[in-house]
Amino acid sequence: MSKLKVAIVGAGCIAQKRHIPAFLRLKKYVSLSAICDLNYELAREVAKKFNIPNAYSNLSEMLSKERLDIVDVCTPPGVHAPVAVEAMEAGCHVLLEKPMASNLADCEKMIEAANRNNVKLSVVHNQKFYPPFLEAEGLIKNGAIGELTGMRILSLTSREEYLIHEKHWIHKLPGGIIGETGPHVVYMSLAFVKNVKNVEVTARKITSYPWVLYDDYRIEIEGENITSSIIVSHTNNYTACKVELFGTNYALEMDLESMLLIRYKVSDLKPVTVAKSSISTAWQIVKGVTSNTLKIILGGSMLGHDIMIERFVKSIINNQPVPVTPEEGKETVRVLELIVNKINRNTNIR
Repeated sequence: MSKLKVAIVGAGCIAQKRHIPAFLRLKKYVSLSAICDLNYELAREVAKKFNIPNAYSNLSEMLSKERLDIVDVCTPPGVHAPVAVEAMEAGCHVLLEKPMASNLADCEKMIEAANRNNVKLSVVHNQKFYPPFLEAEGLIKNGAIGELTGMRILSLTSREEYLIHEKHWIHKLPGGIIGETGPHVVYMSLAFVKNVKNVEVTARKITSYPWVLYDDYRIEIEGENITSSIIVSHTNNYTACKVELFGTNYALEMDLESMLLIRYKVSDLKPVTVAKSSISTAWQIVKGVTSNTLKIILGGSMLGHDIMIERFVKSIINNQPVPVTPEEGKETVRVLELIVNKINRNTNIR
């Protein structure tokens, strides 16, 4: 089997930290052939760093010179559509960093191009592919916690990652910084919340950076089955990501930083019941930490990017469905637009 030839478009942080290493780990199946960035010096620098043979500053030139199978788009979302459509018109399968696009019209353009050219199109919803999240989805599907009644998400991003950088492109996104971190909590919610009809948002500004509109959000995503209650904040000096799912019989808590999943149930506050619950929780933590340590020692990956990119590559090799469909990417953009529109309209926002 010949290897799939891959090119990266966009040589920034996410490409260097996540996408390029993920493809390099798949060297049995793919070869990284080229990288393209408007900043040619950056493209050359990254190509040298990762031993990528060719660097370009022009997408059309790259597509004409390289016989590519996959184009991985790591640019800001505002230019996802033109880059992806041109790549698909050249016969390439396309992987997009989240969000799929800045608006629904661009999502439609890409979906139409994928169908017209009979190529695969997928969006990196990486946090859905963390092992605890995948395990939780399986438990919910099998009814292991009873009927799902609600969920809650906590997403904290260190202010040093985005907030303090005045010239960062995220501040130009619709809604500002929520356009970068918001897709994560939306697509995680959509894994369980069905047919979203409404969102409610409270946004505040806590920090003093003049280029920041809001930095702290409380979001309710209301579906026909359950509501997802979300906290998104960029005001702290650390990161955290936790997801809780509530069922009629049990609750699940995912810590997506330590990669742990805990199932718990406390029916009353009697000492014996509390003690049993504490022992169960402690055992699950020890078991999870041991399992994670063994995975790392044996060379396994728990990064969502690694898992999802491998599944995307294998979906091409085996002609199987992509790990995240373009329709899922489009729905995430639709719900994010509802959130941004509510922020813009809500006169109660402080």
